[in-house]
Amino acid sequence: MHALVKAASHGDVEAFAELVRSYSNSVCAVAYGILRDYHLAQDVAQETFVKAFSSLHTLQDPDKFGSWIYSIATRLSIDWKRKQDRQARLGQKLLSDQPLHTTEEGFKQKEMRMDIWSALDQLDKKNRAILLLFYVCEKPMAEIGKLLHLSVNAVDSRLRRNRKLMRDEFLAAWADQFGAVSSREAIVTEVVKRIIKQAGQYYIPVTSRSRSTEWFSDQFGLPIDTNGHLKLPMGHTLFLIQVEPDVMAAWTDSDLPVLVFHVENAVTISEVLSEQGVRVEMDESGGFPGCQVHFFDPDGNKFGLFSEK
Repeated sequence: MHALVKAASHGDVEAFAELVRSYSNSVCAVAYGILRDYHLAQDVAQETFVKAFSSLHTLQDPDKFGSWIYSIATRLSIDWKRKQDRQARLGQKLLSDQPLHTTEEGFKQKEMRMDIWSALDQLDKKNRAILLLFYVCEKPMAEIGKLLHLSVNAVDSRLRRNRKLMRDEFLAAWADQFGAVSSREAIVTEVVKRIIKQAGQYYIPVTSRSRSTEWFSDQFGLPIDTNGHLKLPMGHTLFLIQVEPDVMAAWTDSDLPVLVFHVENAVTISEVLSEQGVRVEMDESGGFPGCQVHFFDPDGNKFGLFSEK
């Protein structure tokens, strides 16, 4: 982790994405323990990592990244909670979560949520975090101790005491949420997108960063910077965000191109790309007053080439 933190502090977005991937479940668990709402916890997790990236230069000891990111998540969660009427929000959620014609299974799920909240009310913030980090995020007691500034014996003692308050199905329900790869990757993708947007750069999703980097470099002669990112002719960086196939599918299902380039002659460039085996399509929609051609990368991302008539 030390090397990833150092690289991220120098602007390596891919290194920071790995940190997000490693700590997202733990940060979500910490936020959930305070907010009691899984979707809000995901929002706070995103805010935590975005804030952390912009403040990473202030972290003097890279080995303390875990406890540092935990403290950011805790502060943001408390601030978020203070801005809302938690009881009104939870009450409204109970009314709106299930339609009136809900099934028996739906009622059972609602009852379990209420039972979980009832059990959580018996624990303080730190004890909730310990349970979630150990049983759901599967963090070792030594790492939990570092995150929460507790000794291993103290963590072990609290686990033994509080484990009796929680039923096995509660912990299993939490694990289904926080342990899901799709949830983790969604957070990684959103955090990286926001970081890149704030920097005024460009990004596209890919399933293999190395393959796509080679493809863009070969097809368009794009240079590669010291961090392994592609440089566009106008001076911007093109970030390739590696995502899971299901996240990739959501992007390629869109009819809109991920990027549109203004060129002198779209037809000529498209002919060259076609000769090189790139999938090319003419845009016949007439949505632009000039000529627009679409081409596709190996993952199916659609790009536009636009030239004025």
